[in-house]
Amino acid sequence: MGPRGPDLGCAVPIRRPRRAASLLVVALVAVLGLAGCAPEVVDGTIEPFTSTGGDLVGREPCPASEFECITLTVPADHRAAASPAWEVTFALRPADVEARGVLVTATGGPGSSGIALADRYTSAMDPEITDHYDLVFFDQRGIGRSEPFVCDRALSSFEEVLDASSDAGERDGYAAAAERFAGNCFAEAGVAPSDAPLFATAQAAEDLEVFRRWYGAERLVLYGESYGTQFQQAYAAAHPDRVESLVLDGVVDLQTPLRSFAAESARAYSDVLAATLAGCDAEPVCAEDGPGASAAAYDALAAELRAAPRPYDHPLADGGTEERELTLEELEGAAMASLSSPHARRQLQRALNAAAGGDELPLARLAAATAGADPETGEVAVDPSFSPALFYAVECQDYPTVPDGSTGRAELDRWLDSAAADGVAGVRLDDVYYGDLPCLFWPRGEEPVRPPAAIADPPYPLLLLTADTDPNTPAGNAQRVLERAPTDAALLVLTDGPHVLYGWGYACVDRAVTRLVTTGRLPARPVTTCTDSLAEAYVPLPPASAAGYDDPWETVDLLLAELLGPSFEAWPGTDALDLGCPAGGNAGYRITMAGAVRIALDGCAWTPGAPVDGVATVADGGTGEVTLDVTLPFAELTLSGDGNLGGTFRGERVR
Repeated sequence: MGPRGPDLGCAVPIRRPRRAASLLVVALVAVLGLAGCAPEVVDGTIEPFTSTGGDLVGREPCPASEFECITLTVPADHRAAASPAWEVTFALRPADVEARGVLVTATGGPGSSGIALADRYTSAMDPEITDHYDLVFFDQRGIGRSEPFVCDRALSSFEEVLDASSDAGERDGYAAAAERFAGNCFAEAGVAPSDAPLFATAQAAEDLEVFRRWYGAERLVLYGESYGTQFQQAYAAAHPDRVESLVLDGVVDLQTPLRSFAAESARAYSDVLAATLAGCDAEPVCAEDGPGASAAAYDALAAELRAAPRPYDHPLADGGTEERELTLEELEGAAMASLSSPHARRQLQRALNAAAGGDELPLARLAAATAGADPETGEVAVDPSFSPALFYAVECQDYPTVPDGSTGRAELDRWLDSAAADGVAGVRLDDVYYGDLPCLFWPRGEEPVRPPAAIADPPYPLLLLTADTDPNTPAGNAQRVLERAPTDAALLVLTDGPHVLYGWGYACVDRAVTRLVTTGRLPARPVTTCTDSLAEAYVPLPPASAAGYDDPWETVDLLLAELLGPSFEAWPGTDALDLGCPAGGNAGYRITMAGAVRIALDGCAWTPGAPVDGVATVADGGTGEVTLDVTLPFAELTLSGDGNLGGTFRGERVR
């Protein structure tokens, strides 16, 4: 885990039903920039806004936070001379010492609550920033405290999927279902379909301008991650004279049309999956656990699950088991959500190796975690810090999908029939390509949909951050933005890195961001390359027998990899979590009065004959130091917070 906390492979802790996974991914992805596959260019429009607003509605401490929540009135429609007022909430943390400026962070999505992430993100910032910059996060219109757009019932009932092989009848059925879904979503949200354009990024960016004027800041330092790069570009294009400097991390190229986004991101996901599988074969420890040819094993498992789900016995916390099924949807959902960071790629490698060896539980629990589902019941929880409905509301207003004179049904045929030409037919994880199809049937206003304007040759320093293995927003996006901003701009590329780089402990990245924010200075070279590992160091799977535990340090590594795996990382900590262990016993997760995570092990076994009793503790709500005090039939082990291991192992003192 990085300084920002547990990492499930997403820059934002997105919990979502599997059916929406492709849509939520597509918002973050764009063109890989492969030779011979250059996308057409879409020109955005800077809206002629006449924004007013800025009346203070409320000012109070944000719950359990260092930030103060400030709610302002904004025009619902910044284009109108007279508009109803909406309320948008910003989170403000004054500089610890003396303010030199204001740093505004736009988080990913679209659909995430910036306020919910503010404290965690701030903990990863250099003191030079927190000492001298007022920090601002916000709930974009449509989420959290800001005019929430929510339609969970409509989302849960929209199950239809399509691909290029769908026949005319299936396409007709999808079109009708997508139209019903859109209507039901707006009805449930209590929003008139004619107001759909009010959720566009260009409108939301003007809410930030209202805040800037209210706060009295002459200029803003802007940081955007993933979809947040789209938001910050929209603001910077409309108000270039109000920007001190701009950092775009996991860059969206706003001149890439939506279908090109979808096609090249689908190829990028498949490429990173292939690299992750090949990486296991090339790494001796991973390969020893693996089936010998990881890609072939993945394809064989996918083919098996496409024909029929695989039954398995799911261990329950009460000691019993329940027969469940591993599905193709779970395999592909887990894979798609596990490719955006080295940490998540390692988890995927372990889960796939386990499944290849006949143990479906790790893959099933990884799928549940990445879908935001309870690891025991499988029920998908509603996450108040993320709105899948707002994803649709923003995505479908930011990108034109139905040209004048055409229909959603006609464009559906055009999209599906273009799969082969777009290089998507037959690739793994092609769901990404089809994820935005509901936008073909989403309500629109009276005026044509216009994408946010892209920045070009900005009058402020621009730092672009990307990784060459980012499947969400492939590196070609950042390269194209750099080419359109030839002066006072720099690109930093992290080889084998994740989607979104800042704040995860990469020194070369964090130094560059801190330097730009605090001094306005860019790296000396236009393009800088740093290096990471495609996947974190592999931790072997549990041995088949107790005799396989032959080293105390490796035993501790295994216990922590299992205890602090996907189910722990996805756990919100609001309620108790009790997990059945694969070979008997259970593990109970609780938050202590001191704010630490306490994990009580009661005969918890991953290997027959090797039950574990004792306690593990993770400080700072699950992001801090780890301690361990456990007994096994052959060992008594104590791990201190500073990393020292003591006790006995197979009759000998641990040194």
